[in-house]
Amino acid sequence: MDENNYENRNEHKHENCFLCNHPVMKHVFIAILTFLGAFAAFYVVTDWHYKQMLDPIVQMRKMDRMMMKEARQAERIAHKDILKGEWLEHKAGEIVHIEKTDDAFKIIINLRPFDNDEKNVEVTTEGNKLTVNAAGETKKRNKNAIIRFTQSFIFPEEAKLSEMSKFKDGDKYIIVVPIED
Repeated sequence: MDENNYENRNEHKHENCFLCNHPVMKHVFIAILTFLGAFAAFYVVTDWHYKQMLDPIVQMRKMDRMMMKEARQAERIAHKDILKGEWLEHKAGEIVHIEKTDDAFKIIINLRPFDNDEKNVEVTTEGNKLTVNAAGETKKRNKNAIIRFTQSFIFPEEAKLSEMSKFKDGDKYIIVVPIED
């Protein structure tokens, strides 16, 4: 008797079931319900996203992050420019430097970047201003590069630029500007 009761519980007899008699309609309804569920999920997620996009607080945070990022980039560029300027000053100091003694100013030019030729260095004067123009060609890593250097020096009135002397000493080109007593 228990066995009969057990069998009756597991058996489902649906005599008036429309979908049991039409299996194609069952699959169509399942597909429609799946589509509606997916559409509802998509709509909810899209609605959340657009609400967050249009929220002024979220937009202000995004703008703050973008402005901070641009500020960091500007700082990096400025720092890079400062380092480049320091490097150029250092390199200029390696090419030309000036010394003052009791009786003269000495301008010492390193000729190595300018093919060790004093003909590649031009020295001009105008009033109490002395200008050094130099050019040379170098080869680094299978590349030819042209180096051009210009620097001006303004001397005090007691310096006699008209009596300056120039000479080559090894790989140095020395310009001596005497000082009036």
